[in-house]
Amino acid sequence: MSSCDSSEAVRLYSNSSEIFNGGIFAKMPDGVLRPGGLALTERLVDACAFSLGAQVVDLGCGTGITVEYLRSMRGLDAVGVDLADALLAQGRSRFSELPLIRADGEKLPFGDRSLDGVLAECSLSVTRDIGKVLNEIQRVLLPGGKLALTDIYIQDSDCASRVSQPGACCDCITGVMTRGQFIKVLKDAGFSVILWEDHSALLKEFVASFIMRYGSPDELWQCISVGKKAGIKAANLGYCLLVAEKCRRG
Repeated sequence: MSSCDSSEAVRLYSNSSEIFNGGIFAKMPDGVLRPGGLALTERLVDACAFSLGAQVVDLGCGTGITVEYLRSMRGLDAVGVDLADALLAQGRSRFSELPLIRADGEKLPFGDRSLDGVLAECSLSVTRDIGKVLNEIQRVLLPGGKLALTDIYIQDSDCASRVSQPGACCDCITGVMTRGQFIKVLKDAGFSVILWEDHSALLKEFVASFIMRYGSPDELWQCISVGKKAGIKAANLGYCLLVAEKCRRG
C-alpha cells in the first residue's frame, strides 16, 4: 500500500470509528457498539468452538471490550487490532495490560499460519478492499482456522449494482455486499462458509433502541446507510452472522 493509500485508509476508518464510537454511542448497552452486543459475540464464539487458549485476533477492536471478554470470559489468547489511535488509547486507559495493536487489516503483524481465528464484527463493511483483507486473514490463519464475522449485508440483490456506482456509498460502509457476494469473495480467498445466520431483527432493534434513546436516527443513519445516491434504504439492509473455515489445504 502506498503512503497515499495508507492515509486514505486511515481517514475512511477513522470516519467510521468516530461515528460508531462517538459520545452518544458510548452510552449504548454493554458498551459494544453494534447490533446484538456481546450476546451475539458469545453466539459467534460458540459456533467456532475454539479450544481453551486458542490464539484469536479481533479485527477492528475499537476500545477492546470484545478482546477483554474473549480473554476473561472465554479463556482465549485474544489480541485486538485497530487503526484508530484514540480508541486504542481508551482501551489501554481502561485496562493497561489489554493487548491492543495499531495495524491495518491489509497488513496484519502476525506470522503465516499462526492464528486459530479472526473475528471481524462490523469491520469488513468498512474495509476499502475486502479482497486484500481476506487474503491477509487467510495468510495468518492456520489450516482449518476460523473467520468469524457479524456485519451488515444487502438483502435486496437488485440494490447491489447501485452500491458499486461511484459516489454511491458513504465512507462508513464501502464494503457492503449481498449474501451471494459475501460467499463468493470468501470462496475466492480460500474459505468455506460453514455457518450463515440472519440476525436482521437485531439491526432493527439496534436502530429502534437508538431512536428511543436519542429521538432521531440521523447520526446512526450515517453508518448503516449507503446513501441516497445509491437508492438504498434501511429496509434493504440486513445483519448476518457468518463463520468460514480456511481450507485445510491452504
